[in-house]
Amino acid sequence: MRKFISNRYTLFSLGILFVIGLWFIISAFFDVNGAIFPSPILTLQSFGKILAQGQTYVSLGYTFLRMIIGFVISFILALIFGMIAGNWPNMYHFFKPLMTVLKSIPTVAFVFVFVVMSNAKDAPIYVVLIICFPILYEAVVGGFKSVDKDIIEASKVDGAASVKSAFYIKFPLAIPYIIVGIVSSFALSFKIAIMAEVITGSTKNGLGSAIHYAYTQMEMPDVFAYSLIVIILMLLVTLLEDIVKQIAKKKGIVIDNNK
Repeated sequence: MRKFISNRYTLFSLGILFVIGLWFIISAFFDVNGAIFPSPILTLQSFGKILAQGQTYVSLGYTFLRMIIGFVISFILALIFGMIAGNWPNMYHFFKPLMTVLKSIPTVAFVFVFVVMSNAKDAPIYVVLIICFPILYEAVVGGFKSVDKDIIEASKVDGAASVKSAFYIKFPLAIPYIIVGIVSSFALSFKIAIMAEVITGSTKNGLGSAIHYAYTQMEMPDVFAYSLIVIILMLLVTLLEDIVKQIAKKKGIVIDNNK
């Protein structure tokens, strides 16, 4: 029994029940007919209504599309810069100020900058790109730095050039680290894309714009219902991330996204 209670997935489930219970309490004290903080019951009713609408899936698809575009571009750039920095330590120190700046600037500031610089509907793509880039970059660099020095020395003895060694020796060995970095930043990119859509307000056919529209119409149960869709997806990705990290941990791979 004690082992069952201490199981991470049991605790995760109990944590969800705690959040729902807290939700009931807050709505009971502060809600006014669903106009401020709708109860779980009102939210679930709205949730069912929203799931029956085709536009919901169109909005979700557009949000995923923008997120994936930004994420893929971010990954490609991180792979290029990360391989350079991971293969030549001096370049890692050269890129460090840039990475520090990118990780320090508030996400909201990026949204407003890109709204001014480009079309508002493209802002989520750029924000995902900028926010995920340092995380993926550090994962690539960490993977390259994890390669055993004896392997590198052996490749030099065999006459492998630095660039050839990076592509054919270091990169394959760094893949587990890169996978952990991808999974760790994927959930973040989804959340960022929706946040950017909500802030811009004018991003058409997106889950964030649906939340923004529901809020302007003061349909708070719909706001909570759309948010519930996001939460469910985030929980699924978080569970996947946890599984991947546990597997990586057993293999001695640890990615610190805060460094």
